[in-house]
Amino acid sequence: MISRSSYVGVAAVVPPPGRRPGGPSRHRRRRPPGDNGRVRLCVARPDGSIEIRDGLRPAARSGRRLVPLTPADVIPVPEGATVAHLPGRRALGLGPRGGPVELDRRWAPVAAILPVGYLRTLVPASRPAPDSPRLPLFGYAAVAERNGELVVAALGTDAFEWWQPRHQGTAGLPEAVDAARHALPGNRLVDHLARCALEYRCYTAQNTFFRRYEGALPASPACNADCLGCISLQSDGAVPSPQERMGFAPTVAELAGLAGHFLEGDEAAIVSFGQGCEGEALTRGRAVVEATAAIRAGHPAATIHVNTNGSRPRVLERMVAAGCNSVRISAISFTESVFRAYYRPVGYGLEEVLECGRLMRRAGGQVCLNLLAFPGVTDTPSELEATIAACAEMGVDQIQWRSLNVDHDWLIAELPPMEEGMGMAAAMEVVRRRLPGVAHGNFTRPVAFAG
Repeated sequence: MISRSSYVGVAAVVPPPGRRPGGPSRHRRRRPPGDNGRVRLCVARPDGSIEIRDGLRPAARSGRRLVPLTPADVIPVPEGATVAHLPGRRALGLGPRGGPVELDRRWAPVAAILPVGYLRTLVPASRPAPDSPRLPLFGYAAVAERNGELVVAALGTDAFEWWQPRHQGTAGLPEAVDAARHALPGNRLVDHLARCALEYRCYTAQNTFFRRYEGALPASPACNADCLGCISLQSDGAVPSPQERMGFAPTVAELAGLAGHFLEGDEAAIVSFGQGCEGEALTRGRAVVEATAAIRAGHPAATIHVNTNGSRPRVLERMVAAGCNSVRISAISFTESVFRAYYRPVGYGLEEVLECGRLMRRAGGQVCLNLLAFPGVTDTPSELEATIAACAEMGVDQIQWRSLNVDHDWLIAELPPMEEGMGMAAAMEVVRRRLPGVAHGNFTRPVAFAG
């Protein structure tokens, strides 16, 4: 769910000069001879309306590099995307000779925030103006225009039927929340997730009440990392978090009770500790281990999953012994300098992260990698080699390619210098070739459906 912010405005498409608003011409134009579907630079006025700037070529960013945005880089903006302009940023294009051109302050960069199941491949060509505020925590993708339609630098990664937008919606949701409150009186997780479902429109929270697919079991208000892109708590307060972190520590009874209510649904298959509205689930060692044992005792066939930063392998080992059979480990990098610059971990490092994968693999459970992908970082040769080696060592079953939600200008300033990336599509192809048994997508499957 996109929260509203004064820093990011929803953009409105307007036709270029000389084109009549409204009707088919607003969305499509006749392709002139020799045009070949070329892409054109989009910029936004202060009110958010979009104009096409002929005379400059569209550009994008890969890490620190400014690169041309070409027809091969883009797809139509998918259903469910949000097109936005970025106030406080100067738009960049390429001149006739290929050099960078910075537009004046009247024109803001245009970006798209992609729906689940899509991966950003290039970020907007932008430059922060002096004293501009940090952008809210979304994954901004480069946008251009082609044949009268907006296109975005992205690729589709997962069409798992569970998470298709047509299956999501709020019809019947208030009644489902009321039913959970009636079934679980006094369970604080119900009220917490009700806000996530109704206000933030979190799919996993909604599904928890509909008792289908994957149910959320947030467990911890605390974390042992201070991630630059944490969506529930920004320690320096420079940008608002998209959602409020859980402010209490659920009891074993609350966790197991909600899981039991969810798993009684006909379409329920997986319960997941470690949600975006909490800290790190493995910091609640005793609670998550005992809750896992209680859930497994009541539901022998369920997938009991944990999303984690991989910081506490001994806690995960105890969860596995209690019945946890699936883990998703989040990582931006398996090189020490990038890993530490982003996560700012407390009391753990990459060895603990790798051990979490190894121990789940030894136990025969499912191992997923939540790869926090960023163009110009993830797709560099050294990063790819480290990621491939880590996946092989952990016995990863699935890589989930996720666009990192963060101000791209700020992130690059915080990370060490990187070598040139090969492109996200090429990087994914390299990983597919080098790890032929690994699946790729966005969403965790129940163990029965994994692979």
